[in-house]
Amino acid sequence: MKLSVIVPVYNVEKYLPRCLDSLLRQGMEPGEWEVICVNDGSPDNCAAILEDYRAKYPDIFKVITQENQGLGGARNIGTAVAQGEYIAFVDSDDYLIDGAYRYLLDHFCQDEKVDVLQFDYTHVYTDGRTLVDPQAKAEGTLSFDGNGAEAFNCNRLSYDVWTKFYRRSFLERHHIRFEYSFLEDNPFNLEVFRREPHLRIVTSNIYRYEQGNSNSLISTTNRERVRWQLRTILSIIAPLNRYVEAGHGIVLPAASHMCNVFLHTYCNKMLKARFDYREWKEYTCAIKTLPVHRLDVAVEGSWTGKAIASLKNLSVTSYVVYLLVAFFFDTLFLRVIRPRIIACHTVSSNKQRSFFIQRNISK
Repeated sequence: MKLSVIVPVYNVEKYLPRCLDSLLRQGMEPGEWEVICVNDGSPDNCAAILEDYRAKYPDIFKVITQENQGLGGARNIGTAVAQGEYIAFVDSDDYLIDGAYRYLLDHFCQDEKVDVLQFDYTHVYTDGRTLVDPQAKAEGTLSFDGNGAEAFNCNRLSYDVWTKFYRRSFLERHHIRFEYSFLEDNPFNLEVFRREPHLRIVTSNIYRYEQGNSNSLISTTNRERVRWQLRTILSIIAPLNRYVEAGHGIVLPAASHMCNVFLHTYCNKMLKARFDYREWKEYTCAIKTLPVHRLDVAVEGSWTGKAIASLKNLSVTSYVVYLLVAFFFDTLFLRVIRPRIIACHTVSSNKQRSFFIQRNISK
């Protein structure tokens, strides 16, 4: 079997059919691949949707049901039963363009030296609406072919696992698993690339990353959930800090950059929570107990990024600044700017879809 696709499923009933339908259009034949859907205790109608697809396509879809363990736990369960030479991860609110996996396997995975294959992706803002790319093509060129640690250290890689094929035997040989239930992709890939896998990067833009899902962990503003997320981020940064402080390791530059990424995320989560002063001080002091706790302004690519990084490095006495930034984030961005972005993308996608329908009718 060439490929195992692992799809964790939780609270995504309005996105799930689009995701699974896109997988059915990958040009793969039964027997050469499998789609392992892990129902992670989803409280909505996902179980019935999964059963429907399993019943219609028993040679392709496998369904595993478990109590909620988070995204990392669901991926681990799927990986444990996978039979494919390569493993791909797909989030159940995302989707793929037609024929993408077939093309990648036929053109870039024909020899046995490839441990990881990375492809490209595009953000989509659909808020559950069905959006396909009828004119999108999977064709691409090879832009890197060599030591994965080298590319990882040069920030040439996406940290997201759904932009990659992983050779299953490579993951098993090095006992690489997802260790966290939130922001789990980054430490997973650190473990992968510090083993210096043979990596290929291709320009094929095949994956569509949904931004309109207000139920996603990334989008949540629920205070209790954000508190849990902050504790998880701390548990990730702590060992990463030790790795950086040790000052050695093949992927040390990437680990340092990743520290900065997690510190950014930590601060952004605090903005979403709108903490009172006591909690603001508690979580600010918690991050400052770590050896590496200041954002590196030098790695920021734009002047706005440098300004934001500088603001985030203020002391625990900067609560007023925090309130002002949090107010802007919550009032202007989440309630005004973000909905307009989604609306603009939706209008654009509807025009594209109407054009495609009219063109087919005229034919």
